[in-house]
Amino acid sequence: MLFVFLFLATLGNPFYKFCLNNYLLPLAFVITYIINIYNFQIDNQFASTAEVLIQIVGLLLGMSVFAVIVIIYFNKVNKDIFKMFGIEDSDSVQQPVSDKPGKTQRIFLRKNMEWKAIQVTKKEARDWHIETYMSDFFKIKLARGIEHYEKDMLIKVFKQNHANAAIFEILAIASLFVLGFFKGIPFFEIPAGASIFLLFTMFLMLASALHSWFRGWSTTVSIILLVVINYVYKFDVFSDNDRAYGLNYNTEKAAFSYKNLKRSDNNKKMREDDVKYTVEILNKWRLKNAKNSIEKYRKPKLVIVNTSGGGLRSTMWTFHSLRYADSLLQGQLLPHIQLITGSSGGMVGAAYLRELYLQYLEKKIKTYYSDSLVDNISKDVLNPIAFSIATTDLFFRLQSFKDGKYSYIKDRAYAFETKLNENTNYTMNKRLKDYKEPEANALIPMMVFSPTIINDSRKLLISPQPISYLTQNDISENVSINPLIENIEFSRFFEKQDAGNLEFTSALRLNSTFPYIMPIVSLPSEPEMEIVDAGMRDNYGAETALKFIHTFRDWISSNTSGIVIIQIRDRHKEFPIEDNPEKTISQTISQPIGSFYGNLFYMQDFSQNQLIEYASTWFNGKIDFVDFQLQNEKPDKISMSWHLTKKEKIKVLNSIYLPENQEAIKKLRMLLE
Repeated sequence: MLFVFLFLATLGNPFYKFCLNNYLLPLAFVITYIINIYNFQIDNQFASTAEVLIQIVGLLLGMSVFAVIVIIYFNKVNKDIFKMFGIEDSDSVQQPVSDKPGKTQRIFLRKNMEWKAIQVTKKEARDWHIETYMSDFFKIKLARGIEHYEKDMLIKVFKQNHANAAIFEILAIASLFVLGFFKGIPFFEIPAGASIFLLFTMFLMLASALHSWFRGWSTTVSIILLVVINYVYKFDVFSDNDRAYGLNYNTEKAAFSYKNLKRSDNNKKMREDDVKYTVEILNKWRLKNAKNSIEKYRKPKLVIVNTSGGGLRSTMWTFHSLRYADSLLQGQLLPHIQLITGSSGGMVGAAYLRELYLQYLEKKIKTYYSDSLVDNISKDVLNPIAFSIATTDLFFRLQSFKDGKYSYIKDRAYAFETKLNENTNYTMNKRLKDYKEPEANALIPMMVFSPTIINDSRKLLISPQPISYLTQNDISENVSINPLIENIEFSRFFEKQDAGNLEFTSALRLNSTFPYIMPIVSLPSEPEMEIVDAGMRDNYGAETALKFIHTFRDWISSNTSGIVIIQIRDRHKEFPIEDNPEKTISQTISQPIGSFYGNLFYMQDFSQNQLIEYASTWFNGKIDFVDFQLQNEKPDKISMSWHLTKKEKIKVLNSIYLPENQEAIKKLRMLLE
């Protein structure tokens, strides 16, 4: 503002006049924003006009309160040239007609050719030639000349305005940090979009404050500041790496090395013991389903569920489609399911249904078919995550909490787990070890989580059961190869770090750690093992399921009438081939990376489809696939987020009535009868 609107320094209340003459663009933004709010709430949230108007009034009221605070602050602290130097505003005081200037004019009005030259030579002054300005609403005046004012006087006016603005910006940024201490309290929970606005506003205010303080040195200071932040970020108080709740990070770290991995991989007795242990589970499953069969000794179908990631849409779709199919099959689907694998949101929905089914068997609840349960699992989880990012996660994570005898930092991972527990009435507020006995007794299906290890792209298999057979390789006499150790068994690898004490919601989080939205999880090993979403390697858990089938292929062939694999997909398997229009230079540059990520899950489908076909060479039995497919194609795609609009929720619910899904249910009924 210093060399652009110099005449403002000669006016009373320059800050007010600056805002008055620059309100059109912000006003246009607010109007556009309100129009979009109205359209979005009506079209996607199905809110009534009255509800939307109340929300808009609330928004305008909040903006007005903030504007009043700003105006009061700057009116109190800012001084114009007249107040600062004790002179009177020539606009408001009638000067006597005289050929000679008065005392005030002689002191402060001076022809200064050097000062005039400074103004003319500044590029900003040439670009912004001001003739008129708004002195008040509906009142326009001619801009004053500034050549007759002392240069130092104008500079002092601007400096104190900038200094006060910088103080206000720092106070505003500090208030966001203070607000972060109240995260987790519903009253302070704001929409994710508002949190993102706050975050970028904070960056703008910080840049403005630096410019006000350091002027021409602001770029250099910003670079130095970034270098310092980059260095200190590796320390725990600043690092974005998170921890899995329930694990012991204070004891000796697990050795993450080839030597340690090979020691486990070569332990044949451990593998044999684990196979025998799981066969006992399978025998109990067989006995349970034989009793439930119309023909008591008929061999049942072994059902395996593969569910995809995809945020809250997959959570809701997995829960709803399995619950709906089970209700039509009169409660015979869930008892037949022996194994559940997959990634991200799909596993969250499956875990919630499994826990409700367990509570139903234990007579703690009367039904797991209630529509309110669908509402619970589809409630927003994104807002507290975004609020945590905006207020504390990127700078100072100072709050901590106790989980048993261990202490952890509160951040967006904590916000995710807390909100998930709140939404589901704390039904999944358990430890990993709490599911060992129900799974071992075949009351509920086994669940195997398979998040991806960033360090080397291996899979970390998380289960309360001993499952070394899913990590070790079968040695074949026909093939001479040095096999890679692809998977690591979580429970054994982190046994000394209290693996069984892992919060079950943390297991869900590890399996759902989509980069940037959720913090990367660090595990207590040396070197530190870092974990991201299971979908990066195996979106449906199909590889884990095939490994399980291969291990127990003989038992399955002898004790079942075949395998049914239910794949719950957040999009259709046969995807449309889209148009390929002429590209711009930027599109040509970004296409290789964009296409790789956009087609990642399709590439997994192609690869896993081949593995399934090869299964016919080693499995002596029948494998049937049943696909439940979410209607999720362009242009009306459901967002991959931890938030769903009412329109998106209705689309998820109605997808079960698609002809292909109704045919899938008929096929499933026929296979299980």
